[in-house]
Amino acid sequence: MPKYRYTTHDGEKTSRADESLEFPDDKSAADEAQRGLADIAKEKLPDGSQTEFRITVEDENEDVIYQASLKFKGETAEDKRRARNKKDGGSNT
Repeated sequence: MPKYRYTTHDGEKTSRADESLEFPDDKSAADEAQRGLADIAKEKLPDGSQTEFRITVEDENEDVIYQASLKFKGETAEDKRRARNKKDGGSNT
C-alpha cells in the first residue's frame, strides 16, 4: 500500500510527521488530510482574531499530491467600527 507523509501548520508552528501513513490511494490520503485540517482548526480555535491552518500531503517520492488551507478571520463590532473610522479618516471614538 502506498505511503504518505503530512506536514501541518497550526497557525503557530509547522510540523512534519516523523512516520508515513499508508492509504490505498492519493484520494484517500487527501480525504484524511481534510479531516485532519478540520481537527487542527477545532483544536486551536478560538485563539485570536485571525490565523491560517495548512496541510500538505507528500507521496513516497516526496512529491506533493495535495495541499489545503483554512483561513480564519473574526471581527467584533468594535473592530469593524475602528476599521471604518480609519478608512474614513475619522477618530476611534
